[in-house]
Amino acid sequence: MNTVDIILGIILLLAFFGGFKKGFIASLASLIGLVVGAYAAIYLSDFVGGYISRWFDFSEYTTKWIAFIATFLGVLILANMLGEILTKIIDFAALGLLNKLLGGIFGALKYAFILSLIFWFFGSSNLSGYIISEEKKEGSILYPYIVGIAPSVLPSIMEEFKKLEVEAPSEETPLEEEPVIEDPQS
Repeated sequence: MNTVDIILGIILLLAFFGGFKKGFIASLASLIGLVVGAYAAIYLSDFVGGYISRWFDFSEYTTKWIAFIATFLGVLILANMLGEILTKIIDFAALGLLNKLLGGIFGALKYAFILSLIFWFFGSSNLSGYIISEEKKEGSILYPYIVGIAPSVLPSIMEEFKKLEVEAPSEETPLEEEPVIEDPQS
């Protein structure tokens, strides 16, 4: 056990207590809201953008971003509200302790996944050795278990993102058209 294990252990323990406090149903609803919100934002933002462009006179670029964010947040809020309602029903049915214990386990697993994403990102870049040395990685008990979570869960999601054709604006392309100012006296 080394400092990496201590840091990872503290993070996972805090995540367990956070999940325990929130409960499994609310934690699961939050995660589902994130995933469904991301998919809804990707696939439904054009639909929402159509309504936004009817009400507001934003550029196409701005409308797309507002539609994406509004769709994502809308689904996330609805999922969290549903989770809170279901949690109240579970508490009323006297299953509160089970809900809390499962919430703690789920919270720890969720943060293990997030840590795995971070390790995966830095591992695929040239920054891997700067964050955690190879010596500390090899001496760690928790690191080998955590690092492999995201790469085993995400291949199908990564394939979906590769199918999307997202282009970043170039420096020559203005993000919004500059307004044309006409002289009122002419």
